[in-house]
Amino acid sequence: MNPPSSNLLVTIVDNAGVTRAKMVPPARVDSIARKGMGLSPAFAGMCVDDHVIPLRPDMAVGDMRLVPDLAARRRISPTLDWAPVNQLDQSLEPMATCPRSAAQRLQDDAAARGYEYKMAFEFEFTLFEGDGGDEAVLAHRGPGYGLTPFLQLEPFILELADALADAGIEVEQIHPEYGQGQVEVSIGPTDPVTAADNSVVTRIVASRTALRHGLRASFAPITAANGIGNGAHLHVSAMHQGSNVFTDGDRTCGMTEAGLAMVSALARTLPDTVALFAPSVLSTDRLLPGMWSGAWVCWGPENREAGIRFIKGTVGHGQSAANCEVKVIEPAANPYLVVAAVMATTQDAISSEAPILDPIDTDPASLTDDECTRLGVGRLPGSLAESLDRLESNAVLRKALGDELIDSFVGVHRYEDDTYGARGLEERIDLLRWRY
Repeated sequence: MNPPSSNLLVTIVDNAGVTRAKMVPPARVDSIARKGMGLSPAFAGMCVDDHVIPLRPDMAVGDMRLVPDLAARRRISPTLDWAPVNQLDQSLEPMATCPRSAAQRLQDDAAARGYEYKMAFEFEFTLFEGDGGDEAVLAHRGPGYGLTPFLQLEPFILELADALADAGIEVEQIHPEYGQGQVEVSIGPTDPVTAADNSVVTRIVASRTALRHGLRASFAPITAANGIGNGAHLHVSAMHQGSNVFTDGDRTCGMTEAGLAMVSALARTLPDTVALFAPSVLSTDRLLPGMWSGAWVCWGPENREAGIRFIKGTVGHGQSAANCEVKVIEPAANPYLVVAAVMATTQDAISSEAPILDPIDTDPASLTDDECTRLGVGRLPGSLAESLDRLESNAVLRKALGDELIDSFVGVHRYEDDTYGARGLEERIDLLRWRY
């Protein structure tokens, strides 16, 4: 346990994907850990612009308790710790709209069936010089993955690596990305709920470190009209009876029966899950063919255009390295809902007789319409409204996450789509640039 002299920053990630925060002084931490702190249940209807949609007529009535999970506490600075909170009712039972509680329940259910998941996000974000005002200037001009932008950002990158390590994050790599001003951080795998926690901590630490260097970090899906979008790809593996289901099997690409069922389900259900994975009014502008954003409903070995990329791993290291990458995810997604949806979809796959998809080992854009039909390759929904329709009608996700969580999520994003979806790209970028 970290010293009790530290202030405690607690956060939730709401249905809009926005991180909301409160700070607790040291003397109050023990009390808050027992009783929680109050927050209106209306926050389940909080939208990206802070509008609150009326999920029910009595939204002004009632209270929930934000109870920090001190077992997940992290050090952010010498005087500031962080902990996630679970959203509980006044009997200290999980609220139906608490995404972290839903993810924890699904993780526990999978473990009871003998499956241990490991997940890791890799984050892309854009750095701007100064305060990111109207005349925002990108912090580097490339080249992509180049030495020049690394050296330009070296003091920031080195401090970020140290600060993430201090916060308990295993950093695998940090580098300038393809887009101007863009940086990527890849972190090590953990259990799903911890992976979602790590997502929040990484954003906090990256944003704080940027400010210390006269920069500002944006995790918005798109930060400039002519820029490359930011992704938050998720790497997923699953162990069953001590073995990785994605290797040492006798099915396609060396997977086991369970592994092939999981990767097929992740690809096949993308039209239904993409509303959870890429829920913003910028998502359809980012998820385009040719951008390596996973715009195609299919899976393939090391295929960066496929929505699900299968990674076999280096020869001799399959047990530790074989995984699949869910490419469509963006930083505007709620990470707890993301990991929950992945577990729900893949656990359903191994208990049902769902169709198995063939791997696609070419750019799907090169396939004819007939080939796409035969191979089961398709495009993601063409609008946020269509994505929300698909999510709303998915029985597996409704059963796993619950009606209240699905309906509140859909309600928030329908409001955002109705209010901002038809506006110009620049206006939508300006709306979201500093919300994430």
